[in-house]
Amino acid sequence: MRYFIKMICNLLRFISLSITLAIFSILAFFIYIYQIEPQWIEFKNIELNLPNLSQEFDGWKIVQVSDIHLSQWMTKKRLENIVNLINKQTPDIVVLTGDFFSHNRTYSHRIDRTPISYINKNLSFVKRIIRKTGLYKSDFEERSLKKDKQTLTKTLSQLKPRYQSFSVLGNHDYGTDVNLVEQGLKDANIINLKNDVYTIKQNNENLNIVGIDDVMFRKDNLNLILEKLPKTGVNILLVHEPDFATKSADTDRFEVQLSGHSHGGQVSIPFLGTPFLPPYGEIYVDGLYKVKNMIQYTNRGVGMAYPYIRFNCRPEITIFTLHHN
Repeated sequence: MRYFIKMICNLLRFISLSITLAIFSILAFFIYIYQIEPQWIEFKNIELNLPNLSQEFDGWKIVQVSDIHLSQWMTKKRLENIVNLINKQTPDIVVLTGDFFSHNRTYSHRIDRTPISYINKNLSFVKRIIRKTGLYKSDFEERSLKKDKQTLTKTLSQLKPRYQSFSVLGNHDYGTDVNLVEQGLKDANIINLKNDVYTIKQNNENLNIVGIDDVMFRKDNLNLILEKLPKTGVNILLVHEPDFATKSADTDRFEVQLSGHSHGGQVSIPFLGTPFLPPYGEIYVDGLYKVKNMIQYTNRGVGMAYPYIRFNCRPEITIFTLHHN
């Protein structure tokens, strides 16, 4: 009888210990995806060998940051830290590939801007518990976009490229207040390219920075860009949505396209991939691709769209070094 009681007690201790470990494991997992990985920025160094590049631009360094998404999570302090990290890379050029603001609508409702109403009502039981811990906060209350504009200007004006910073707009910028975004970028001395070309000249040699306006909101005008493109120089295309590469590569006029938008999926499950991807970000999800004769690179971004989690998909700052051969 004593042996039986002892065995039951040991079993209960084992069950209690297992439950405790499971609870701590679940809590640790949620802390990781909400608090640790979203701030764990990865620096990716990419060497771009461009045969048509003039030696005048050999060794130039382009730093790309995408999808800042000013929000409750992306605070002024966090963005200031990102700007400091960019400056430490000593870039010649900084490129910002869209989504500076954040709006609170699903991908399927972005075009008609119909607000989402079920987010706060139907929070899962787990999310309700996490919210009580302070790890989860809904961003579906009103935000002051004017304050976001001030934050954008004050922080991005601290960027210190040797030459210049350039930007294009994203779907979240058009989904909130695009005029405020544009003014914030202008006040920060960032050249925003809306279906336009900026040519950098060094000893009569050209490096063309090209910007396509947002594809999801149908603001892109590739034909206009092709008319504006100089006949000489390497063409580096900035466009928020990466899947535009299927169209831009067909022109055979761009050596490189740099994009963001997908966030790499934010969640990447081993052996299963990314379960959630936005329109125009489903083909070239993350990293380096060769699309016909064009190099396509998709940056995972430094901010996040709702929900504010990352798993196996760290935020990213990309450093490209240009080489003549």
